[in-house]
Amino acid sequence: MDWEKKDKEIQKKIDWISATIRDTKFQLHQEHKELEKLLKEQEEHRAKKN
Repeated sequence: MDWEKKDKEIQKKIDWISATIRDTKFQLHQEHKELEKLLKEQEEHRAKKN
């Protein structure tokens, strides 16, 4: 396998991993926002009990 072909294969893997990380980061950000919303809702709900 020549150097250029190997380099392209490596770059393709790097690009795929980077895209996966970006997608995961976005998903985690969305889930974190939802979690904070629910925690605030829970706190308000529990405050009403007292």
